[in-house]
Amino acid sequence: MKPVKQTFKRNSLRIAKNKLSKHRELGTESPFTIIEVAKMLDTLKSKNDTDVSEAVLFSVSLN
Repeated sequence: MKPVKQTFKRNSLRIAKNKLSKHRELGTESPFTIIEVAKMLDTLKSKNDTDVSEAVLFSVSLN
């Protein structure tokens, strides 16, 4: 059984990626506002920041 928090993060990242892909394809005809697109980008960015901080903490614990 997967932890709920990790599953939720993966699902939200997958949804954000799919919506951004749709936004790119539709261009100016996209139904998303600039605020919605910014939130999706923030979701993806925060995932990258979390991965980096987890890697740093892991490497510190090994030393």
